[in-house]
Amino acid sequence: MVMQDSRRSSAIGTVRGPGGPAGPETPVRRTGGVVSTVLRATAVVLVLNFDQFPRMVGRGFLIAAVVLAVPLLLHELLRPASRSRTVIFWTLVVFGVLALPGILHPPETDYGRQKFLLLMTLTVFATAAVAVLRGRRDVEMFAAVFVLSGVVLAIATLNGDPQDGRADGFGSNPIWLARAIGGALVALTWLYLRKRVAAWWAAGLAVLLGLGLLATGSRGPLLATVVALFVLVLAGFRLKIRRGRREWVGLGLMGGLVLAVIALPSLLPPRVYALLVDPSDEMFGTARAEMREVSVPMIAENPGGVGYGNWGDYSGMLVHNYPHNLWLELPAEAGWLVGGAFILATVVVAAGLWRATRRDPVAGFVLAVLAFNVVAVSTSGDVNAGRPLFAALALGVLVLAGATLPAGVRARAGRTRPVDRPGVAG
Repeated sequence: MVMQDSRRSSAIGTVRGPGGPAGPETPVRRTGGVVSTVLRATAVVLVLNFDQFPRMVGRGFLIAAVVLAVPLLLHELLRPASRSRTVIFWTLVVFGVLALPGILHPPETDYGRQKFLLLMTLTVFATAAVAVLRGRRDVEMFAAVFVLSGVVLAIATLNGDPQDGRADGFGSNPIWLARAIGGALVALTWLYLRKRVAAWWAAGLAVLLGLGLLATGSRGPLLATVVALFVLVLAGFRLKIRRGRREWVGLGLMGGLVLAVIALPSLLPPRVYALLVDPSDEMFGTARAEMREVSVPMIAENPGGVGYGNWGDYSGMLVHNYPHNLWLELPAEAGWLVGGAFILATVVVAAGLWRATRRDPVAGFVLAVLAFNVVAVSTSGDVNAGRPLFAALALGVLVLAGATLPAGVRARAGRTRPVDRPGVAG
């Protein structure tokens, strides 16, 4: 009887085939790296989308995210070549600045105290969790897991029982649900442009996500999705490494979609149809327009802010606790300096990502995600509902730190030019 010798040869990552040293060398599959990538991406997606699922399931997802992310974060902080320390440092700086108003003037209302507590715990953790992503492969896996989460939510939305023309999936707020589905559509488009998803799969999943997004009847996330997709395609055209026809296909499909909506607006849900037919009514004749009108003088009259959770008392709109616009909420409650610093930080990261799109394909995706969330937080939610915006900023810091650059580009960037030495006379 002949025994097969499967001992490892001196070549790294190979195994000897039958017949000893003269046998063929077969590569060894390394599954540990794939498992680690999946776990890291899953941890970040769970902490962002856990509250879109049924309460008990969502709590389980949050606990799982903490269990996964904490040891991974500690590992990354101790790894010499890790960029996670940069992400953690700027996370602490940003939230340290955001914490100052709440420390100097503690919140006075129950909503304010809860808001400040969530800001300094859950929102901080969601932002710091991005540091577990090590590079391009992890970001691509994050996009894939986010798409999977969005597909599950879209199916639940389409199978749910709509109320007032708005589906709510697992009982979640239709606005937060639409944000998760719209973000998944942006991630799917990027994976398609990166040739990580076949065209037919991408088309089928895009239709499913698009129908789920429309079923929510949420106009802010829909607008955010359209803006993000255009940013994504434009970033693809700026990429020096590759200009493929997929960008042209994507641009053509979006143009055709816009023309179809203009030609047949009655096919849209009633709320979206009303926005297209008479946008002036949405901009000037709604509660959000009134919130804007009372927020601007509030900001002008209170340079130091009115304090976290006090917007409702100062505005006189007791039905609403916040202005449904983060860019008004932070200056109004946290003051000019804190609100202005956060706006400036967002602009700086966005500008850096726009420059990086010429050499890093991940930068275009992160810029699109940032654009999506900048628009989304302008139409609904308070500072803690902007958790994905903080995560997008952390992703931007990771990209600007060079963690996602292709290996060749990173190597060229790291080279130093040798100094010319004067010749020696012979």
